[in-house]
Order: sequence, then structure tokens, then C-alpha cells
Amino acid sequence: MKTNRRDVLAAGVAMTVGSAGAAGTNNPELLGAQQEEALRFDPGRYRGKNYDPVRTEHVMDLVVTCSNPESMGRSEKGPLGMHGKAWPIVGGRFEGRGGLRGSVIPGGADLPVVRPDGVEWINALYRLRVEDGTMIVIHNQGIYVPNKTRLAPVFQVTAGPWDWLTKSLFICTLVEDIPPRWINARGPNENDRLLQVHRVY
Repeated sequence: MKTNRRDVLAAGVAMTVGSAGAAGTNNPELLGAQQEEALRFDPGRYRGKNYDPVRTEHVMDLVVTCSNPESMGRSEKGPLGMHGKAWPIVGGRFEGRGGLRGSVIPGGADLPVVRPDGVEWINALYRLRVEDGTMIVIHNQGIYVPNKTRLAPVFQVTAGPWDWLTKSLFICTLVEDIPPRWINARGPNENDRLLQVHRVY
């Protein structure tokens, strides 16, 4: 497997941050020193001081099952780019923080747009049904480039045990190599994507 300089740098930074987490340190001076050490590997990195570090918490796993994509005509272009295909959402399931658990309601879709610069903008709108009957609307948008997807889901839900989903900022990753326990697709005409949702605080 070919390894480029960016991969080596990313691994070095991850090891530095991971070491701090393993030691359980929240010492800003120590973290600052580790940042400086990481910067030595890449002189082009921004060296500004981070006064309010961002942290994340993994709060939900969500597998969304789609049917085969439907062509929208490769020549059709909108103001943001080319709408080449639509991915109908036919099911799925999820579980998360505080006993959150339920299923994906069939009927939504992912309507990606390919921008003029070649980057694919993900735009998915669908609903979740919690086991207690609560319905959650999720609008998930973000950027897909080869081997990396980063999304920013926004949730709508009524007041109650799950309204914490409306009171934070979230980011979401897409796992392409889905663990067996999360496989939900039935037959060759369906496909899964595992989304891991993280609260930013």
C-alpha cells in the first residue's frame, strides 16, 4: 500500500494526541507542548494558539439502507452543480447514547450534488423512529472525497428525552467497511452505509 507524506503526518499527530488521552491529561501546557512537537513534522501547519480546544463524544451509530441509485440525467445541472443520481432510503436502524434505539423510516433520500470542482456534496433528508414512538427528522449534509466523508447532521425532535439532539453541534463520519453486526441490506439491490455521529463540545 502506497503511503504518502500526509498519511505519515496524520499518524504522527494522532499518536501524539492519543498519548495525551491515554495518560488522561487535560493540562493545557502539556497539550500545547505536544502540539508544538507535532508541528515539527510539518512546518506548513498553522501555529496559532488554541485557546478553546474542541472535543467530541461518539453518541450514535446509524446504518442507512438504500436501494440502487436512480439516474437523474448526467446533463442536468442545478445552481450548485450536477445532480447525477438519487439514492432512495428504504430502511436502517440506529442506537446511541442514553438508550436511544430505533429504525430508519423508508421514504427519504440522499440527493448528492457534484460540484464544478469535482467534490461531491451529500444532501440526505430522512426520518428516524425511536422505539418509544418518537420521530426524529435528520438532515445530513457534507462533503465526500475519495476515502473520506465528513457530514454535519441537524436533528429535529419534540421536547423530551431525545431533545439533546437539538442542543449541540454534530459531525458524522461514514464507514465503508461495515462490521457484520450492522449489515441490514437484503439482496443485491440494496446497500448500507454506517454513519457514526459525534457531538462537538
